[in-house]
Amino acid sequence: MEYNIIVAPNLETLATEVAVLFPQGWKLKGGIIEHADGFSQQLIRKASDKLKQSQMPAPRAKQRRTKWIE
Repeated sequence: MEYNIIVAPNLETLATEVAVLFPQGWKLKGGIIEHADGFSQQLIRKASDKLKQSQMPAPRAKQRRTKWIE
């Protein structure tokens, strides 16, 4: 089991940094903690979650249709 603690000066930055880790198999553990340096959040990940993530195929980029205006 892996543990990770994210520390940020404000809630917006914390949310952004935590959101980046979700696709890598990380999950929230507990609540947000407020302290002198700002806010922190603990995340956990099992080794099996990490392997499942690497085995999943990458999502295909959606092909965008464009309509040209003449």
